[in-house]
Amino acid sequence: MINKVYEKVKDYIKENYKVLLIFIIAIILLTIRLPYYISAPGGIINTSEKVTVAGNFKMTGSLNMAYVSEIQGTVPLLIYGFLNPNWDIEKEEEVTVGSESIEDEMYRNQMLLEEGNDNAVLVAYDNSDIDYKILDNKVFVTYVDDLAKTNLKVGDQIIKVNNEKVAQKQDLYDVIKDKKPNDKISFTVLRDKKEKNVNATLLNINGEAKIGVLITEDVKIKSDNHVDLKFDSTESGSSGGLMLTLTIYSYLNKIDLTSGKKIVGTGTIERDGTVGEISGVKYKLMGAVKEKADVFLVPQGENYVEARDLKNEKDYDIDIIPVETFKEALDYLKSL
Repeated sequence: MINKVYEKVKDYIKENYKVLLIFIIAIILLTIRLPYYISAPGGIINTSEKVTVAGNFKMTGSLNMAYVSEIQGTVPLLIYGFLNPNWDIEKEEEVTVGSESIEDEMYRNQMLLEEGNDNAVLVAYDNSDIDYKILDNKVFVTYVDDLAKTNLKVGDQIIKVNNEKVAQKQDLYDVIKDKKPNDKISFTVLRDKKEKNVNATLLNINGEAKIGVLITEDVKIKSDNHVDLKFDSTESGSSGGLMLTLTIYSYLNKIDLTSGKKIVGTGTIERDGTVGEISGVKYKLMGAVKEKADVFLVPQGENYVEARDLKNEKDYDIDIIPVETFKEALDYLKSL
């Protein structure tokens, strides 16, 4: 019985080997991932779907964050990318950060999302005169540059710097602001639930003394006006901070900031309300235009110039508004 089946399979392969070979090659070409990444126009996410605040309130329009589509290259996608002027192809080493592992990158982006969410809530509270308490504030290392002269590691919680307690990022900055390149500083960190003493030699970066690491905060907040934020595990990064802050403010104060319009924007949010620049602004603008947005809020500076120039080049029918702070974005939307 087994021999008969084997002979039939062998005969079938002999008779159809050309078709099978073409099929195997096609599968490989369609699925094999090459060391290239494609950046393409993304879409928008209605931030109302991410925010829950007590009380009934609904906007007449919508507040939305924009995102970029990033795709790892396959042969068909790369061919299409070469032909599509709105797609950009980059080598893998151009989009990854130094020798950072995929796991470390995912951790960093997740921590940036959480920090951005915390900042959004705090800025919305501060601008709404809402009482709150910060129950806990932890400072973590989320990226270590290849050039950094330190034995700090990604995931370290910084407890002390030069024997001074670190309760927030600013405490660390205050210690090193008067230091010079090549000065040495010491840290006490919590690593794998154990305290360790580590060191760093400060680098000279654009004439300033820097450690060469990225620091993020994890804040625990308590308020009677609780804000619940829900993001999928696949979502990360901090570029939606501005739009998230506007949405939280709108819900807390029951104020419709949209005037019936589809408002799309991008930009990080710092705890003092400063709006920070982001990457991929042209793809985000393209996505907003594709979704027929009325307004695109963008960080002042290079982001705004890039978005403005693209609008003029493509003759987009959308208002592009540059903002440096949450207050500027809020005042503009109120003026609508």
